[in-house]
Amino acid sequence: MLPGLRPAPSCAAIKGQAIAGSGCRRRQPGYSAPVETLYLLDGSNFLFRAYHALPPMTTQAGVPTGAVFGFTNMLLRLLDDHHPTHLAVIFDAGGRSKRTELYAEYKANRAETPMDLVPQFNLTRRLVGALGVRVLDARDVEADDLIATLARQAQRAGMRVVIVSSDKDLMQMCCADIVLLDTMKDSNRGLTYGPAEVVEKFGVPPDKLGDVLALMGDSVDNVPGVRGIGPKTAAQLINDFGSLDGLLGRIDEVRVRGADKIKAALLAGQAALRLSRQLVTLDEDVPTQVKPADLLRSDPDMASLEAILRELEFHRLLTRLSPQAAPTASLPTPGSPSPTAGSPTAGSPTVGSSTAGPPPSILLPAAPIERLPFALTPPIILTAATDLRAAVAALRDRALSGGLGLSAQMTGHGAPHESRLFPLCGLALYAPGGPPLYLPVGHRYLGVPAQHGRDEVLAVLLPLLSDPAIPKYVYGAKDAYLALTAFGLPLVGLRADPALCSYLLDAGADHALPALCARFLDAAVPLRTRQDLRAGQGPGKKGVTLETFEIDAVGAIAAAEAQAALVLAPLLRDRLDEASRLLLDDLELPLSQVLAKIECHGVLLDTSVLRRLSLEVDDQLRALEAEVQKEAGSEINLGSPKQLQELLFEKLKLPPGKKTKTGYSTDAEVLEALAAQNPIAKKIHEHRGLAKLKNTYIDQLPGLVDARTGRLHTSYNQVVAATGRLSSTEPNLQNVPIRTDLGRQIRRAFIAPPGYVLLTADYSQIELRVLAHLSKDPLLVKSFQNGEDVHERTAIEMFGPEAGKRPEMRRAAKMINYGIVYGLTDYGLSVRLSIERTVAKTYIKEYFDRYSGVQRFMEELVNRARQDGGARTLLGRFRPLPDIGTRNYQARAYAERMAKNTPIQGTAADILKRAMIDVQRRLETEKAAEGTRMLLTVHDELVLEAPEGREAAIRDLVKDAMEHAFTLSVPLQVDVGAGKNWADCD
Repeated sequence: MLPGLRPAPSCAAIKGQAIAGSGCRRRQPGYSAPVETLYLLDGSNFLFRAYHALPPMTTQAGVPTGAVFGFTNMLLRLLDDHHPTHLAVIFDAGGRSKRTELYAEYKANRAETPMDLVPQFNLTRRLVGALGVRVLDARDVEADDLIATLARQAQRAGMRVVIVSSDKDLMQMCCADIVLLDTMKDSNRGLTYGPAEVVEKFGVPPDKLGDVLALMGDSVDNVPGVRGIGPKTAAQLINDFGSLDGLLGRIDEVRVRGADKIKAALLAGQAALRLSRQLVTLDEDVPTQVKPADLLRSDPDMASLEAILRELEFHRLLTRLSPQAAPTASLPTPGSPSPTAGSPTAGSPTVGSSTAGPPPSILLPAAPIERLPFALTPPIILTAATDLRAAVAALRDRALSGGLGLSAQMTGHGAPHESRLFPLCGLALYAPGGPPLYLPVGHRYLGVPAQHGRDEVLAVLLPLLSDPAIPKYVYGAKDAYLALTAFGLPLVGLRADPALCSYLLDAGADHALPALCARFLDAAVPLRTRQDLRAGQGPGKKGVTLETFEIDAVGAIAAAEAQAALVLAPLLRDRLDEASRLLLDDLELPLSQVLAKIECHGVLLDTSVLRRLSLEVDDQLRALEAEVQKEAGSEINLGSPKQLQELLFEKLKLPPGKKTKTGYSTDAEVLEALAAQNPIAKKIHEHRGLAKLKNTYIDQLPGLVDARTGRLHTSYNQVVAATGRLSSTEPNLQNVPIRTDLGRQIRRAFIAPPGYVLLTADYSQIELRVLAHLSKDPLLVKSFQNGEDVHERTAIEMFGPEAGKRPEMRRAAKMINYGIVYGLTDYGLSVRLSIERTVAKTYIKEYFDRYSGVQRFMEELVNRARQDGGARTLLGRFRPLPDIGTRNYQARAYAERMAKNTPIQGTAADILKRAMIDVQRRLETEKAAEGTRMLLTVHDELVLEAPEGREAAIRDLVKDAMEHAFTLSVPLQVDVGAGKNWADCD
């Protein structure tokens, strides 16, 4: 027997029978009354989960309360759903446990408890006690051991036990009379683990689970385990040999996949394995004066409960639990922000957004959002007849203490890609304590009042907008930089943008200003938008530009935006955790200025290349259509889904895929799968791809070129892609194919002007490098550190030494490498490689057998996302995943893929953003880079325009900045190319 291992008492020896589901009552033979049930709630586990599930909350005095609020709601739901007769909440209370004495590095990997969570432990203890629930502190022992001790005592006393936790170690206790309940999983009543569920999850019964956990190890608790052994291999070994002792006595008989490596690891790691077994063994004999019978629930102490709920400002909970206790709340003066312009309104803690907070699987009652009272004030219009200097001086005095809200309105000719490059139509300014100002400078319509001249505006506003001591808030930072820069004005001291703050709180939320106002502000006047003005012109008038509208109409909208920005931006900024606030200050806000410069520069486009290409593609499309009709034996419109359905699924009898309302789908994914099975389907798929590129790029790009500059000015979006990546519109340049011949021909139209060359700088396999860093998989890390071709290495590992020289094997390995990052299924891999699904499944298994560190890491990501309610990147960007615990299989599977993908793709996106900021800074500060401009960013690639003759210096500068933008355990590699057009840079 391994040291520290003690066999669990036989559950069969305990009277009674197993109960399906928690909270149920049973009758034992000879009993006429229901058996008492003891619920043991893992308090520290739940408080940490509540902390990470909810955005930060504070009282008006600044006391953090978000975790207390979430924990209390979870506890109330447990009481409502399960009605336990006996209940205790057990907290870790610090000290030095036996495990720490046994192994000093135990739990050494865990981060320090967040500072704003520390005071919430005692607040939670007080609130739980006021609810009539016993609180137990486990000092110098771990909460798991105290829970195990009480559970076993209760079992012996004939009670039924429900352990409320998500800790897999506690699943060792499961038997007929002890179950584990995870209230944050699956259904409205949570997910219950008994012996059968433990077998389903881990492949072994509870009394063997400790052996499996010891083999696997645990990176969170820093339990060593055995390198290269994951949960499936561990379960197989224990099932094969019966126990850890049996395995260690017969290592030479191991026959699992990769047996030689496993044997070597077991022989080398016996000491660590024995230590690991002791670390995961629960102590069921912790000395305690408390007995299960002492944990009978009592009635709440209403006086204490009301007092702490008022102290924490949980007024809605107070109304729910004590309706006669009317909440006392004071609200800010309408139209003016609080002193911090961001503290939650008294009356209830305000959750970050209507879609932020805990996912549905966490089972909290919907946390109501107390909208901040907010009255829109009409602006003072600063025409030439008003004293501009005096008005701005008075505003400046107020802004020094209360901040400055801005809204820049641009003129334009109606086309979105052009309007970004035109100067100011007008600027709204707002500071608390007075009315907003609207300064029109570019209105053009019959009867327009005289406006202040540009020189006078610059003289008055330059000191205000360049003063870093005045905090500034604006909705749409990038567009504000564009408009102000075009006019000659700076924007210094920008503290927050409501859209960027909302994006960092929950990337999947609606970040439009009206939506944010509706969610967080109780505005006396509905917020109107520029679109509302244009919509009033009737159908077909959306291109009408702002300078043609009356000053009063545009001024009212601009002033409302400035007021909303000043209230919303600090409010949302205060809800960001420390990591997200750093992302805002050091990444997103500086990036918005970089993007404004990129959009303003634009890229030169040779439209004659695209016109010729359009004619060539037309010929190809006609030829493909004729070939399809000839082989099909009838005329067919390849743009008609109905005709394609009849041809593919009725006439050719090809296997249909997804079902739609109008029949079986003929989308790109279906056609890609069918293309490998039938030559007609292959030609239809090719026709579809050509037509899409022609319509999206070849024919559309020339019409988007600015007539004044001859350049294409795409618009970058910072708050669209949930992964943190940038997107672009008008045109979307993110999907121009790189490897296809037609994609390269399209890129030939992107050219350098005379005297310049284009430079491209592309991160090489950045997502796989991030995966190597995060997973710490030794084989993957070694491949990058040694400068190997990682796809060739994967092919060799999976298919043998000769596979690296075979292009089709390297292609398969590359698809698998990236498929792992994007959560590719065996079906998706089979489609992309045109192989049987069973073969694809084998490929994926082979990959994880070789890269076991990656498999373990991916499993940890999903488990962590279930605990936290979302996924986080290396730089701290958090993405809520509300469906991570849903019972809907498809929704849950998608959320699990995002849990794996987001930390990798999101980290890569963050690194590229940081690189863009560093590159732009060096272009502006280093003499060798004079005249060089950044023009585009597409995925992991930057496109620049540099003077001829300086290519080498700029290449070295950009490469150095990008490769040192972030430090990973593997080197970042950037490939740089140069040419007169984009295609020639490859």
